[in-house]
Amino acid sequence: MKLLAFRLAFRVHYGQRPSRLARGRETDNVYLKTRLGLGDFRVRAYEAVDKYVAVVHLTWAYVQWRLMRESSSQIQNPADIIRQHRDEHAIDWLTGACQEVLATDKLEAVLARFLRLNA
Repeated sequence: MKLLAFRLAFRVHYGQRPSRLARGRETDNVYLKTRLGLGDFRVRAYEAVDKYVAVVHLTWAYVQWRLMRESSSQIQNPADIIRQHRDEHAIDWLTGACQEVLATDKLEAVLARFLRLNA
């Protein structure tokens, strides 16, 4: 029953001219389905789908929250927030690797660890 309600909740009024609010929901639906992978699940156990949906909605809420708090003129839409978030992770990763090289003076070992070359 929850899955049916979920599917109905994400249907956009196709065939009708969407209002401004509906257009916003339609954009949200596209991001939820394509960028966050909500449209990818097939027939799986209900519990797994339910947990996945919860994680996707939590992720989307985080993206929307970051978008509301952003004051930069370069950040215009959720895709910009996702890109910025990925860039922040890349900066943290690279900074950590550089700090470890400076602390240990073992470039090859750090590269193997951070690039998972031994795995």
